[in-house]
Amino acid sequence: MKKLLRILVVDDTKFIRDLVSKTIRTRYPEMMIDEAQNGRQAQSMLQKNEYALVLCDWEMPEMSGIDLLQWIRGTPALEDQPFIMVTSLDEKEHVVEAVQKGVNDYMAKPFSGEQLITKMMKTLVKTGKVSREEYAGMGRKERVTSGADAMSLLTGGMAASPSKPTNSKKRRGALGKALLMYNETRQTVIVRDITTEEVSLVVRCADGLPGLAQHVRMGLVAGDEQNPAKVTAAGFVMMMQLAEKKPESESAVVKVQFANEEREVREQLSEVVSILRRG
Repeated sequence: MKKLLRILVVDDTKFIRDLVSKTIRTRYPEMMIDEAQNGRQAQSMLQKNEYALVLCDWEMPEMSGIDLLQWIRGTPALEDQPFIMVTSLDEKEHVVEAVQKGVNDYMAKPFSGEQLITKMMKTLVKTGKVSREEYAGMGRKERVTSGADAMSLLTGGMAASPSKPTNSKKRRGALGKALLMYNETRQTVIVRDITTEEVSLVVRCADGLPGLAQHVRMGLVAGDEQNPAKVTAAGFVMMMQLAEKKPESESAVVKVQFANEEREVREQLSEVVSILRRG
């Protein structure tokens, strides 16, 4: 009989919760996934159920991820609860604080489906929730990227199939994901096309849209999962239109013009763009 592993996904954005849950279920259909929209709801669920792992966002209303972690470590019955914190690319001080508060591991947004699975299973094995023998016999043997690729899982199926070649003049689907940041908003979006001058994004309307000429920051990551290229670049919204020619369109195309940055940021952006466009 297989061990029942229950995972708690905590994020105030339903879209992200759905994508993370779908990624886990695709690789490990035997796992049970529960979802909470903030730390307070997660707190209540942790008092009622036993979880093998908590995957938690940092910034949430009512109770933040760091406050939930602190409460868990201060509760005798939960002090050993495995906990992975999700942070933004530019929040290095938050990572340090999370480690000091007792986080088992952390992930920077945006991340791929394979990165999520790798972090999750590493923590489950390290904390003894899953033995190495059990790990070897769990889940589907193919990687997350087979059958339904990781980008498809994390973008609601909007990515192009990797079996269909594209060229630089006419690209289809997605090149990757990014974190779009403005005011207090952080959104995981799809990168449709990118150069060192500008980036074209697909944004879900339900998650909210930035304003025209809105100053934003883009968190981008690309390359090898163990040593990815990352950059956080500033810019402004220069164009925005619905993805479909109808008012009920579920997504919008947002074009961001990158601002003139210091040399180090320009070099980091150039590296990320090069990797993403190579596909």
